Amino acid sequence: MNKILIVVGSKNDISRLSEVEKIFKDNKIKYKIEVISAHRNIRDLVKKLQPKLLVKFKIGVIFAVAHSVSNLPAIIAGYLKDDPIPVIGVGLTKTDTDTLESLLSVISIPKGIPLANTGINEIGLHNAALYCLKLIKKNNKKL
Repeated sequence: MNKILIVVGSKNDISRLSEVEKIFKDNKIKYKIEVISAHRNIRDLVKKLQPKLLVKFKIGVIFAVAHSVSNLPAIIAGYLKDDPIPVIGVGLTKTDTDTLESLLSVISIPKGIPLANTGINEIGLHNAALYCLKLIKKNNKKL
């Protein structure tokens, strides 16, 4: 389990992942980016998160990124709550006024749903990338 699955809610979010991608490339960590809206296409999200598929593709961590009030990370964590693959959520803001909403969408989850949060925006993305590295390297001594 040595790959990271990055799930973003919109293709517009990919441009904000450049530092994350650099961290993974510099550390020779394999990753895949999927664009799946939890609100617009929940069936596709569930299909791509089947535990057997995640194992088949050697996914060790899921890194979920969403804007404003999107609860994509929480939905993924809830769906995989009984699966050993950790989920890390990062909220992104579109404007200066949706900072709190973005943060709350990732940290306001019910008891029993394991979801790590590393902050919002670029700081959260950077910290999440470093946390992913730790998790992947812990499980793969060759790295």
